[in-house]
Amino acid sequence: MQKISPLRAGLDAFNRFKASRLQNTKTPKTENNAAQNSTNPFGITFKGTMIQMDVFDSSTKKESAKNPIQQGLDSVNKFVASARAATMNKFESIKQGAISFGNKIKENVTNTYKKLATTEVNLDFLRNSPSRLQKRPVSELEEMFKSEVNGLEA
Repeated sequence: MQKISPLRAGLDAFNRFKASRLQNTKTPKTENNAAQNSTNPFGITFKGTMIQMDVFDSSTKKESAKNPIQQGLDSVNKFVASARAATMNKFESIKQGAISFGNKIKENVTNTYKKLATTEVNLDFLRNSPSRLQKRPVSELEEMFKSEVNGLEA
């Protein structure tokens, strides 16, 4: 027994579709179809009808009677217009990048200022250094300890 993987299921579905498509598009081989295939190297059928002309053949004639100098000027004008548009797009991209960078810096500075404004700076470690605590009486140290413990419990 084979396990059915998504890849195998997809491949089986594709093969069934391909077989049904071939049955629907098969037309009886006649000399007319063979002649059409010889003029049309692609031999493509569309809704059961053989395509009679080469799809890559251009039906419009190109203007080759234009002045070569005028053609050169036209190509230079197209190049200049393309370069100008690309330069404008590049400058716009740089400008947008600089604006977004400035807005991000501004937002970070204001957030830092707000955080610093609400932060309390306490230098208790200087007031309660070990050398200063050694000079205090034990009863005072006991009261300080009790107040700190009560402050932690609350």
